[in-house]
Amino acid sequence: MGELTRTRSGAASDYPPCVTYFRAVRLYSVVESLLFACLLGFWAAGDEHMQLVFGWTHGIGWTLLCLLVAIGCRMRVFPWWLLAATVSPLGPLGSSFGIELLSRQRRVAERGAG
Repeated sequence: MGELTRTRSGAASDYPPCVTYFRAVRLYSVVESLLFACLLGFWAAGDEHMQLVFGWTHGIGWTLLCLLVAIGCRMRVFPWWLLAATVSPLGPLGSSFGIELLSRQRRVAERGAG
């Protein structure tokens, strides 16, 4: 048996801590930003084969990121401006910056409430 985890109320739980939708999209946004950075690196190096591979990977991944953020907006996990930042030319970098801003605002709000 694994160690007991604690819920937000402090009660012991046998279940592993869950990943929230916010955290899952936050992590995926960072991964997509890294894919985009790799694509830019291969473009600068002139490696056409890797540009093709990372171009398709980034394109499909960015589309999925846009859908995940749009779903999060509909679920009221994210504000609508985050979707605008995600579909802007900034792409995954815009969503990563926006999500980090939201994360920081949540931490400040939790400290103020606690």
